Amino acid sequence: MAASSSTFTLAQLPAFHALNHSPTPLEQWDSDELIRTYLKTCQDPKMEPDRELMRARLQMFRVRMFELQHLRTCIRPAVSYEFDRELAAIMYKRKLLLWMSFPIRDLPSEILTTIFRYVVWSSSGADQATQHRLRLTWVCKRFREVALADQTLWNSVWFRDSPPWRRSLAFIERAGTAPLDIRINEKERPEDAPNQTNPHHPIITVPQINTILDVLLPRIRQIRILVVVLEDMDVVETFMRRFATAGPPEILERFEMHRTGAPYLWPQEKSTGQGGHWPLSEHLTPKLRWLSLNGLTIDWNRLPPTNLRTIDLRRMSFQACPTSERWTELLKASPDLYKLSLDAAGPQWTPRRIHDIPAVRLPHLRDLIIGDMSCLFALHILAHMEAPRVMSLSLMQLTGQDYGPLMEMLTGRFPEVRLLHIQGMELNKTDVNVRRVVRWFESMPRLKLFKFSQTKPYILEALVADPRDYRTDDEREVYTPSSSDSGQEAEDARPIICPELDTLYFHSQGEGDMAALTKGRKELGVPFKRVYMPNTNIMHIGQEEVKTIRENVGQFLVIYHMLVTEEEDVIHEEMANSLGLAVRWRRYKR
Repeated sequence: MAASSSTFTLAQLPAFHALNHSPTPLEQWDSDELIRTYLKTCQDPKMEPDRELMRARLQMFRVRMFELQHLRTCIRPAVSYEFDRELAAIMYKRKLLLWMSFPIRDLPSEILTTIFRYVVWSSSGADQATQHRLRLTWVCKRFREVALADQTLWNSVWFRDSPPWRRSLAFIERAGTAPLDIRINEKERPEDAPNQTNPHHPIITVPQINTILDVLLPRIRQIRILVVVLEDMDVVETFMRRFATAGPPEILERFEMHRTGAPYLWPQEKSTGQGGHWPLSEHLTPKLRWLSLNGLTIDWNRLPPTNLRTIDLRRMSFQACPTSERWTELLKASPDLYKLSLDAAGPQWTPRRIHDIPAVRLPHLRDLIIGDMSCLFALHILAHMEAPRVMSLSLMQLTGQDYGPLMEMLTGRFPEVRLLHIQGMELNKTDVNVRRVVRWFESMPRLKLFKFSQTKPYILEALVADPRDYRTDDEREVYTPSSSDSGQEAEDARPIICPELDTLYFHSQGEGDMAALTKGRKELGVPFKRVYMPNTNIMHIGQEEVKTIRENVGQFLVIYHMLVTEEEDVIHEEMANSLGLAVRWRRYKR
C-alpha cells in the first residue's frame, strides 16, 4: 500500500507503515512523504543560504553515514536500533540539505521548463493548477521568464475568476499560438467564496459573454476543447450564434454546452423540424470527437459528418431532436463511438415499426446511458443500434410507467456488461415482469458490479432466483445435458444468476432490501466480496440491517458519495484496454 496523497503528518507516518509491516527506523524516516510533509510547514527562505557552510555540513554527514554503515556491517547479523536511529537522523538531515542547496536556477531553461510542466500538470484540481502557475512566476526573474516563455503552461484556462476575468484572459494571452482548452462555468468561482462557502453568483449576461467571445473567437483555430456552462437562454443563443459564424474550428476535438436554467427542455418554438436554428459551426469540424449538448440543440442537418467517440445529449424537446434518418446517418459516420448518453433526448419518433428501423452496428460502443424517457422511446433508441460489446449500462430515472417491455428488449442484447447502474426504474410486479427481469439478469453472465438506487425489491430478488423456474419448455430442453452421467449432476446443481457478480453499490433502498439480498447470495454460495454505501445514506439505514449485511459479505464499506470505487476503476480500464486505448480514469468524478 502506497500513500496516495500528501496529507499524512509526521506523527501519522509510522502508523501508516505499520498497516503493512513492522517498520525499522530507517524505513520510517527515509520516506519522501515525510520530507514533503515537513517542507510544507517551512516558510520561504528570507535570505540567500551560506552555500559553503551547507557543503561542509553535507561532507560531515556523508562521513558519518559511512562510519555508521560500516559499524552496522560489522555487527551483522545482529541488529542495533541505536545505529539505525542515528543513521536515519543523519540521512533525514542530509536530504533536507540537499533539497535546500540544489542549484535549480543554474539548470538550462529546457530542463526548468520540463520541471515546471510536471509541477502544473500534476496538480489536483483547477485551483491548485492556477496557484502553481502563478507561484512559478513569483519566485524570481529567471523563473518568471522561463514560465512565461512556455505557452503550454497557460493554454488550459478555466474561467473561475470573477468578471471581467482578468486572470483568465491573461492566461489566454500568455498561451500565444498553443492549442487552447477552455472551460467557462459561471457556477464555479471558489475564490469569491469566503470560508469555502458557495454563495449565489450573478449569472453571466449577454454583454459579458460577448467580452469573452471577443477574445476567444479570433483564436477559434486554436481551440481544442470548449466546455461551457451557462444559465440564461439568451446568453446561450448569443454564444452559439457567434461561435457558429466565427470561423473554422480546425482542431476542435471536444465541444460541450450546458444550459442550466429554465425551461427544463429546449423549447419547440426555438427549433425547426430538424433541431435548432443555429449549426454547431458553419464550417467543417474534422477533428470533433466529443459532442455534448445539455438543454439546447443545434441544426442537425448542418452538422458535418464526423467520427464521434462520445455523444451526450440531454433535455431536448421532440422538435429539437435529430430525425430518425439523420440519427442513423450520424451513427454510421461514427464507427468508433465509445460512449453514448441519452437523457430525455434521442432520435425523433418515426411512424415505422421498431423492427423496420435499420440498426447501425457499433462495435466500439462500451458505455451506454439511457434516462428520463418513456418506455416506447427507449425501445425506439435501442432499435437504431447493434452494440454487442457494451460493458457499462446505465438506466436512469425511468419512471411513470411500466418498463417491462424494455426488460424484454434488453434481454440478450448486451451479454458483455460488467457494470450495471439502475436508478429509479418502474416495473409493475407481475409474473410476466418477474420472468423478464430474471431472464435479463441471466443474459448478463459477466456482470461484476451492480450499482442501484430506489430499485424495487422484486428486481433485486431476481439475483437469488432459480432461473430454471422461469424457462419455457423449449428453453428447458436446450439446457438439458445430453450425457446421462454428467447430466444428473448438472441437473441437480442449481444455476446461479450473474455468477461473477461480487460487488454492490447501493443508495436509498427500502428497509430490509439489502439484508435479504446479501443473505440470499451467501446462502447460494456466492457471497458478495464488497458492498459499498455512500456516506450520505448513513442516516437512512438501520443498525440491524447493517449487522446483517456485515455478516453476509466480505467487506461493507462506507465511502464518500463522489468517490469512484476500485472495482469501477478496474472495469473502466478493462473497457479502454479492450480497444487499446490509454485512458486515465480519475479517482474522483468531476
